Amino acid sequence: MKSDEIVRKEVCTLGVSITSLILASFLATTANAQTTMSLNEYLARVQAKNRSVKSLEASTAAADLRYLQADLELSPVLTLKGSYLDDKSQREQPGATLTKTEAREYSMGLAKKFTTGTAAQLTTGVQGSYTTISTPGGEVPLNVNNGFVSLGLSQSLWKDSFGHSTRLRWERQQAQQLAEKQSYDLQAKQTLIDAEAAFWDLIYSEESLVIRKDSLERAKKIEGWVRRRVNNGIGDRADLLNAQGLTAARELELLSAEDDYIAAQKRVADVLELTAGEKVPALKGNLKQVRPMNSYVTASGEGRVVRLDSYLSVLDARAKEVAAAEAVDSMRPDLKLEGQYRTNGYDSTLPKSYSRANDPDYPTAAVSLTFTWLLDWETTGAVKNSAKQDALAARYTKERKLLESETSWSEIQRRHGEMTKKVDASDRMAKIQVSKAAAERDKLSKGRSITSNVITAEQDAAEAELMLTKLRAEQRKLESQGRLFVKVEDKL
Repeated sequence: MKSDEIVRKEVCTLGVSITSLILASFLATTANAQTTMSLNEYLARVQAKNRSVKSLEASTAAADLRYLQADLELSPVLTLKGSYLDDKSQREQPGATLTKTEAREYSMGLAKKFTTGTAAQLTTGVQGSYTTISTPGGEVPLNVNNGFVSLGLSQSLWKDSFGHSTRLRWERQQAQQLAEKQSYDLQAKQTLIDAEAAFWDLIYSEESLVIRKDSLERAKKIEGWVRRRVNNGIGDRADLLNAQGLTAARELELLSAEDDYIAAQKRVADVLELTAGEKVPALKGNLKQVRPMNSYVTASGEGRVVRLDSYLSVLDARAKEVAAAEAVDSMRPDLKLEGQYRTNGYDSTLPKSYSRANDPDYPTAAVSLTFTWLLDWETTGAVKNSAKQDALAARYTKERKLLESETSWSEIQRRHGEMTKKVDASDRMAKIQVSKAAAERDKLSKGRSITSNVITAEQDAAEAELMLTKLRAEQRKLESQGRLFVKVEDKL
């Protein structure tokens, strides 16, 4: 009997020591968290500090810039040219020999392709040609200098009929750009979902600690009451051991809850990217507040709610459909109309000739119509058919993804409704179990109940409270999944 008493005292001492350490650690951690942060403030800080989110923002900006750089072929091009030629090759002419040709040219040109498919080039400059001709009477120099202004135009009448290819390219690139940006947005939203899950896990851990602490305090009171009855000779030692077992179990559960709390804190610190010296802010969240599943579907008006990854398949199918049209257009025969008009202002020197560059007295005019047809039908057919098959595959994938999206949206709403029912049922059960445990404790204090009934009631009450808190946390995390859906008003 004496040895049992020693063991009992050691168990009680160990339990008090563990509890004191746990509570001290909890209080120290809570004291370090000097700021209180709501869910919106927490997510705003994640968006401002989290490197994953910042990386995705930079990638989105890069996608916009890539869309702009695709129009480089429509940018005006400035050309400056200077050339010198010294040709001493001998060329025989009737009664004379051309022995030397020296030529200089200085020009400036501006070229531009327009969205209509029209290409224009305006060039101005001077040319000087100094030729030496050997005749039986001696060498004769021949100098020709002229300034000029040249305007050239070309227009495709079939393959890129008045900018048809440019408009197709714009449509395809716009769909690709939107798909790329939406993929980054999907990743950013997934990061926020993970961050919100960490938020609610920490809130749940905090409430779990409070529940575990209250359960431990009640277990200690039961143990103390039973011990007094045993010491007074009116209690059973088995009841005391049951009460001590309940206290030890509550201490172990509190220790596990403390470990989960520390792990949840570290996860929040990682999400917020806090340094070693920064303190984890205290989070303020209401687990009881139910949010509608469409609270994150921001678009207003009529439209179809689709999952973001399904919307990406829609954009991919749209881009490949246009790419197929581009492939067909690129394999067409081409009929190109080109024209050029050039002035020639002649004078004795280069500077003087340039002053007469716009002289219309000696013009050069040219016009041409060129037909081009690629005769390798097998290759051209493969190009067109492969693009069409890619578009067909993307369309089937899109249709399948949209079906999955509809199922996913209805299922997540159904699960949210079922979760609400479970929370309500769990709430009623928790209230009943807590009231039952209080009634059993009261009966025990009056000697009208046995210790095992009280212990069972206490365990049921604690588990019911934890189950209710867990279900509420899971429902809050389920609601955050609504970020993955978007309302689309255009035709899918």
